[in-house]
Amino acid sequence: MKAAEGWCCEHRPPALIPNPELEGGNPMPDPTQLNPDRLRVALDHGEVVELDGGTLVLDGQQSPSVVLRLAPWRARSVARALEEWSSLARIFNRSTRPLNELELSRTLELAAAALGDGDQPVSRSARGSRVIHNRQRLAAVAVLGERESQLSAVQRLALVDAAAWWLSEPNGGEELAYALLAATCSTEVSTEHVYLILITPPDQPDDHGEGTSS
Repeated sequence: MKAAEGWCCEHRPPALIPNPELEGGNPMPDPTQLNPDRLRVALDHGEVVELDGGTLVLDGQQSPSVVLRLAPWRARSVARALEEWSSLARIFNRSTRPLNELELSRTLELAAAALGDGDQPVSRSARGSRVIHNRQRLAAVAVLGERESQLSAVQRLALVDAAAWWLSEPNGGEELAYALLAATCSTEVSTEHVYLILITPPDQPDDHGEGTSS
């Protein structure tokens, strides 16, 4: 009997968790096998917070990064919360470092609109009937981020927004939009690339907005 008891202790089967599809359940995963540098947490409304091992470069220094995945409507909700927070921070903040999340707020809202979120923001009044779709705007901002690193995030957003507004002008708007881009971009290649993105409609536009709110 003692020998049998010793055998049972040494050869205890793995713990089981209930599984309605497989009789007897599945072995419980070993928590010691989790990689603390690569974790994924799903929240109640579908959001996912993830550590994927990626890094960002901030002021020339490598920094760990956190990935946040949101549905378009949640991205817009977060964008508006950040916008309100930035408005309050400008009033009450007394530190030397401004607590401004305007660029993150506007980029999130633009990305949500580009994915066809139905709750479209109120856009700056267009001068004509031409519409620059949100996906085009977001692509133009991304190109500026790659090619014109001297521009801040807010400057890139403002430049694209202003160029798109001029493109809606039926009388000379294209020339004025190009002139604005050329005056800001450091190379003619960047100017041409951003301009072509803005004037070329997507094959199958899935968004209907005209940009982020002004």
